[in-house]
Amino acid sequence: MAPLFSIATITYNSSRWVRQAIESVLASSLVDFELIISDDCSSDDTWSIVKEYHDPRIKASRNSTNIGEYPNRNKVLNEAKGKFIFYIDGDDILYRDTLYTLSKYIEAFPQAEMIWGVPVNDIDFAVLPYLLSPNQITRLMFFTNLSITAIGLAETVFNVNALRSIGGFSTAYAIGDTYIKRKLALTSNVLLTPTGYSFWRRSNGQASQKASKKYRSFLDLHSINQEVLHDKNLPLSDTEKRQALSNIRISEIKLMFSNTLLKGHFVDFFMIKQKLKITYKELLLVFQKGSYDYRIVPDISEPLINDYNFTNKTETEDATINQLKTF
Repeated sequence: MAPLFSIATITYNSSRWVRQAIESVLASSLVDFELIISDDCSSDDTWSIVKEYHDPRIKASRNSTNIGEYPNRNKVLNEAKGKFIFYIDGDDILYRDTLYTLSKYIEAFPQAEMIWGVPVNDIDFAVLPYLLSPNQITRLMFFTNLSITAIGLAETVFNVNALRSIGGFSTAYAIGDTYIKRKLALTSNVLLTPTGYSFWRRSNGQASQKASKKYRSFLDLHSINQEVLHDKNLPLSDTEKRQALSNIRISEIKLMFSNTLLKGHFVDFFMIKQKLKITYKELLLVFQKGSYDYRIVPDISEPLINDYNFTNKTETEDATINQLKTF
């Protein structure tokens, strides 16, 4: 029988932390998972450590050459037998009850094709967990100041078939996490939940740090937004699309000024201006404000709410109720 979760652990020179990653997954309070480990031809002893584990739920392999982060993520995606895939990399730690909690979310919201952990304090319009449609999540991405797609894969769960349906991760972008979430959100229901699925480590040499060099993430985000907003599945009207493109251009120009000229990086200013094909007339947009007034609910004192927090009883709650009846 196929497991509910495929835990995907990609590793590259992760020997310092990979034991913690593997053992945190194996210690999960929910055992309905497979753990797929793909070592990307590490030059340290990561692979030797991985081979020490013989749990039948583990499927481990080592690439003969280094293929890179996103090809490795796609390799694991193609091997996954679970209904949902969750990326816990070789330097992450999965919290013990995360899979159990996620399984309860999936049971309560079977329409969810992605589950995003988001900072609770940023969401003042809904009691989490809450399921949003593609129309709603797309408008949140382009007509609010929420950075809901900025949180990485260690706080994101994907329906395997949905992720495969768009070809998996793109290798064109250094910030492929942002790309896949924005792209898939055009056609997928997204369940927003409180963040805190795992401990995701910040360390030197990570892909996220490399993406920030030479404005790579900034330039990639421009290309991602252009691709997403010109996608045939975009659930926005023509008027909304034009406004979204305007919002993005204003934001890009403001960021360009603040990250280059205001820091004395004059050469970088003209480099980015050329790459983004910004005209001198468009530079005046630095004095304009974008339109970020989308509201799912007119009054945040009456947020979106569902029955999850009120009628769904966990096994523990049922056991507690039965115990109280004996007194």
